[in-house]
Amino acid sequence: MDYLVYGDESGTTGSDRCYSIGLLCVPKSKVDEFNKYVLDLKKKHGIVGELKWSKIKNSAGQANICVDLLSMVLRSSCCFHSIVVEKSIYNNWKSDREKAFYQTYTYLLKNTAKQVKSKLIVLIDQKCDKYKKNDEVIGIVANNMLAKLGSDRTIQEVTMNDSKEHLGLQVVDILTGAVNSGYMKFLNPKLSLSVAKEATFIKMANMLSWDQLVYDTYPNKDFNIWRFPSENRSRPATKAITPNFSIKAVEPSEI
Repeated sequence: MDYLVYGDESGTTGSDRCYSIGLLCVPKSKVDEFNKYVLDLKKKHGIVGELKWSKIKNSAGQANICVDLLSMVLRSSCCFHSIVVEKSIYNNWKSDREKAFYQTYTYLLKNTAKQVKSKLIVLIDQKCDKYKKNDEVIGIVANNMLAKLGSDRTIQEVTMNDSKEHLGLQVVDILTGAVNSGYMKFLNPKLSLSVAKEATFIKMANMLSWDQLVYDTYPNKDFNIWRFPSENRSRPATKAITPNFSIKAVEPSEI
């Protein structure tokens, strides 16, 4: 089974103490079905325009589409892989942020390809970089890493794309933003985000059978959260995932 892989990041700008990169893998044969399902969810929850984590603010519909997107990934043949990087202990971040960012992107892409074991066409969200071929380079380097491990070079291409044109990039924006913001709240317990995001954290965590959206996972081919560097792992804990689809929707009274 070949995959289209959608990649996005959260937390790289500003004073956030961590950043995350997420990759959402959708079987190529299921892309049309995936797009229709996401469009139907947007209509159901009254979401207009582009799906973005930054737009999850003050309505139950905004919170519930995040929960429904997580449910879709856990129930389907899609998979989600992410890396969460604590900036203060990642030395490369202190010297060259762009280079450090794409280094972690490459690690994540290599590990995802190793898990999925299929041909991957990778679409990542557009960024304004000093070096204009970062997308090509991460694919080449990740393939070389796979070859050294004795694995096939399964990454067919990596290109930057406009998120407005790809629902997969919008979905991975939501999932990556939620994972990153959850860990931000662990690093700064006093941090308070929008009411819809706060409601979303609880529901998404409960769907994973967690009490909070702050943990990393054991290696998991379907939904993986990897903390980086190694000193950052298992903070506050590493937990298994047991999907719980009986989670009730966020009520307007909770917002």
